[in-house]
Amino acid sequence: MNFLIQKRFIDPKRVAIVGFAAGAWQTLSAVERGAIEQASGSKFRAAAAFYPPCLGFKGIMTVPTLILIGERDDFAGVDACRKMAAGEDDIGISRQKGEGAPVRLITYPEAYFGFDLSTLTTAIWYRGHRVEFNKSATDQSSEALREFLNSTVGPVANQ
Repeated sequence: MNFLIQKRFIDPKRVAIVGFAAGAWQTLSAVERGAIEQASGSKFRAAAAFYPPCLGFKGIMTVPTLILIGERDDFAGVDACRKMAAGEDDIGISRQKGEGAPVRLITYPEAYFGFDLSTLTTAIWYRGHRVEFNKSATDQSSEALREFLNSTVGPVANQ
C-alpha cells in the first residue's frame, strides 16, 4: 500500500486489496485487526479474498471484506470461512455484535478450490484436494467483485 500511494495516478482513498488462495490469507491478514494491520501506516479501503484459508481468523476486519469460495472447496475450507463471516473463530470465540467492518461471504454450490483457473477445465488433485475450473462461479465471482468494489471504493472513473 505504501508503494502504491506514492504514485500520482493512485487515489489513496480508493485502494483495495484482492488475493487468491495463499494470497487471500495475506489479504485477510492485512485487514484483520491485529499486529499486521496496525503496523501499516496506510490503510486499504476494502478487501476481497478468493478461496482463502480462513482458519485462525476471528473476522474483526478494519474494512469491508468479501470472501468468495466454493461449497466443495475442501482445501481452503468453506466451513472455517462460514464461521469467520458469522463472527466466530475456530475455537468458538465470537466477536461482539457490530465489532469490525462487515464481512460478506459468497459461496458457489458446485465449485472447488481454484474455480477461476481457466486452464483447469479437467479437475486435478493437488495435495489430496480437488482443484477445478468452474465457469459459472468465475463469472458470478467476477460480477460480485465488481459490485463490491463499486460499492466500497467507488466505480472506475471514465478516462
